[in-house]
Amino acid sequence: MSKNNNIYEISYSLRQARRRFIRNAILFVAAFFLIMNSILSFVICPIEQRSVSMEPNVPGGTFVFASPLGGKIRRGEIVVISQEKKELSFAQKAADFFIGGLTFQKIHPWKKEKAFMRRAVALPGDTIYMKDFILYVKPNEEKHFFTEFELNQIPYSVDISVPPAGWSPSIGARGSFDKITLEKDEYYVLGDNRLACLDSRIFGKIKGSAIQKRVLMNFFPFKRLKIFASKK
Repeated sequence: MSKNNNIYEISYSLRQARRRFIRNAILFVAAFFLIMNSILSFVICPIEQRSVSMEPNVPGGTFVFASPLGGKIRRGEIVVISQEKKELSFAQKAADFFIGGLTFQKIHPWKKEKAFMRRAVALPGDTIYMKDFILYVKPNEEKHFFTEFELNQIPYSVDISVPPAGWSPSIGARGSFDKITLEKDEYYVLGDNRLACLDSRIFGKIKGSAIQKRVLMNFFPFKRLKIFASKK
């Protein structure tokens, strides 16, 4: 009788240990997914730049780390702009959230926002004009115009390739335009590749609510590793 009791106690202990192991494994996996998705959604997330619009600073095929906005947008900062939001049903939002979590925010079947990177070259209150693809800026508190490079807080360069022979200035994005003044909560964004880019020269000024993230650095390929830090 005592032998049977020992077997029962051992079997019971093993079942309890197995239950604890399964419970702890489930809790670990759930915590891992929760922490990783929280980081990718609210702290930092990887984004692939697929076009040549931000060359030479972010070439096509480069992966960057971007972070949700915190604080004011700095002049010259690369930002992620989101447009064309579509209203989803509760069921679609729940399913999209679940699938996004399982894929670490890489796949969103219903959330089809058009997002792209551009550089915030002019801020609310600025008066701007462009000549030969270079932007000239007069901040609200200033009396004179400066080139975008004199005022930027994040150093950058632009690609202003010589247009091909016979190129018409009426084709594509303009290389020159007259003075524009930005109102409250209006921003002017440009691509670094000034000849091959869809930016504010075509779709106009944007609202601050359209700017979702700021780009912190290139991280892949490793040969393009670069941190976009403020000027000292």
